[in-house]
Amino acid sequence: MSWEELGSYELESFQVFFPASLEIQEELLKAGFKVPYDKEKGIATPIPVVVAFKTARKLRKDKLLKSRKIKENGNFAEISPEKALLRVLINEKGFLKLEFKVETYHLEDLGFVRVPPRIWSTWASFSLSTNIFENISEKLEGFVNERPKGMYFASKSNGKEIEVYSYKGRKAKNLGIPVFGYNLSLESFELVKEYLNEKAEQNRVNNEVLPYLKLGLKKRKETKAGLKVGIVWREGKAERITLRLSTTYPKIKIAGLYGELEGKSRGELSKEKEHFVIVHSNDFYWALLNTKNAFGF
Repeated sequence: MSWEELGSYELESFQVFFPASLEIQEELLKAGFKVPYDKEKGIATPIPVVVAFKTARKLRKDKLLKSRKIKENGNFAEISPEKALLRVLINEKGFLKLEFKVETYHLEDLGFVRVPPRIWSTWASFSLSTNIFENISEKLEGFVNERPKGMYFASKSNGKEIEVYSYKGRKAKNLGIPVFGYNLSLESFELVKEYLNEKAEQNRVNNEVLPYLKLGLKKRKETKAGLKVGIVWREGKAERITLRLSTTYPKIKIAGLYGELEGKSRGELSKEKEHFVIVHSNDFYWALLNTKNAFGF
């Protein structure tokens, strides 16, 4: 199956919350890593969140696991601007491949959160400037048909921002538009390799096992997956386009370090190093227009 590139766009942000995966946690536990925390020895081995932000930002030093360029400022680390790209490709059947290339990034510790990530629906988030809206929608116009039935929108607010996103089908509010394939992986990140080598020594794990670990996640046939295509509004202005990957089914259980853990499956383990999400061009195009028309900009 051949893919034709429609365009390449710089991302405002790239965030993949690998701690949300019980599959990866189990893979590391089987290798001997005491994930996420060894109470007896006081050794923390959190699964990294891979993050890239286009603009410089501050992060508490105790949340930063690994980075190339930082400047320390008291309890904070100042992280330089990072770079990640989105390539949009289409095939002869109208499927759209959203391919992510991450050039500079850092690793974060998710830390304690009130709702455990293993039961989240959304576990990967990407954003783009709204300036690319016309460009990307014009390139898709030649491949789309009439508006699909059952396209709705929902909104959520944190008090400062309102995010409006599209979903297809009344029961898909927690998913978005259908996702037909994806792969997101820790495998391709050099900082992750360095981090795991350091943690292997702390956990007394033979680092010869590291190349054999499967640390990617790809969609299984039975995985219910969706992409929330949205726009974030702040102070009455459209600020950024958001793409959020969600999975809600099936549920899985693993033997955790201190008891059984249950959560939502993120797919099956993979050795693939690519990062991509596959949706249909017609769904994606109308989801974008649907969110735009919610407020208009």
